[in-house]
Amino acid sequence: MRKIVSVDDACDLNELREALRLTGSEIIKELPLINGFLIDFPEEEATVAFRGLSAKIILEEDLKFTVEEKRKNSFFSLFSFFFKPKPKPQPPPKPTPPKTPPGPKKIEGAARVDWGMKRIGAIETWPKLKAEQRIRVGIIDTGINYNHPDLKNNVKEGICTLDGGSSYLDDAGHGTHVAGIIGACNPQGMVGVNPYVDFYIVKAFNKSGGGSLADIIEGFDWLIQKNVSIINMSFSTKESNQSFVRAIQALYARGIVLIAAAGNDGGPVNYPARFSQVIAVSAIDKQGKLGYFSSRGPEIDFCAPGVDIESAWLNAGYEVKSGTSFAAPHIAGAAAALMNYSGPLTLAQVIAILQEKAVFLQNLSAGEQGYGLIELPKISV
Repeated sequence: MRKIVSVDDACDLNELREALRLTGSEIIKELPLINGFLIDFPEEEATVAFRGLSAKIILEEDLKFTVEEKRKNSFFSLFSFFFKPKPKPQPPPKPTPPKTPPGPKKIEGAARVDWGMKRIGAIETWPKLKAEQRIRVGIIDTGINYNHPDLKNNVKEGICTLDGGSSYLDDAGHGTHVAGIIGACNPQGMVGVNPYVDFYIVKAFNKSGGGSLADIIEGFDWLIQKNVSIINMSFSTKESNQSFVRAIQALYARGIVLIAAAGNDGGPVNYPARFSQVIAVSAIDKQGKLGYFSSRGPEIDFCAPGVDIESAWLNAGYEVKSGTSFAAPHIAGAAAALMNYSGPLTLAQVIAILQEKAVFLQNLSAGEQGYGLIELPKISV
């Protein structure tokens, strides 16, 4: 059985390793960000024995997560599932994206413009962004379609933290959709909120949209090494533990701006959006109403378009999707645009600037929209 084990002080790691040796436990992966490991214990008795070896050792569950895409549940969607045309086969996974020429120097418009881009005023800000001022954005998701013509120029590096995985090529579509909203860069196709970003991708979620805390924490550590300024987290869970808290605190201490989907169960805000160190984003529709599925509560910081959002997908295609997963990247893109204007900013500075210019929607409560909806032209310089 798999567990996360850790210690508060890195000086106690040798004691932790000795305890693992005594119980015959196997280290699956190291998690230096939290001074710990993902462990496979041979049996339940071993975990009981392990707990009693030292009061310094923290033993916790490897929490499970899902990406926050709202899937339609109707007779029509079931019919479509069984009778939809067979998709084109995906190209074989590659460990690194192909080399491509640099993207266009200046973006003035795009052939495909989703309503979400119009609603937050991204179109008006594209000509004002500095093409040379590139912002490093980390995305932890199902990977990315780095062959997509709208994304390939902005994908810099990636890893897969899933067991046995080596490629970060997206086989689900979710991560590609998220990336397109943040920073697609193709005037002949789609342009994201800030097309002048460099993507650093962590594939920590499988084809079914499932992931685990250990894989996410490993991704956090890698993104720190890549010196990203922003991390988008379009996933959630109802639970938390010390390992998760310490990982988020470590990212916050390094000045990384964290943005997360609020959740799609219509209830309280889920983790990691629930953490105070994370910008929590709810989803609205074209009419400015809260998506029926969107989680809500006092932890919400902003709302953003998240219903019927078109973005990049597998192959060279596009899909229309709904979920707080697709609201969060609108704010991640807005934060990247803000840093493009102003240079490096802390989480508090990003929230303060966005809060000052946000529009409070009269038909929504504070618990549904936080400070309100971002309108980018108001914060551009």
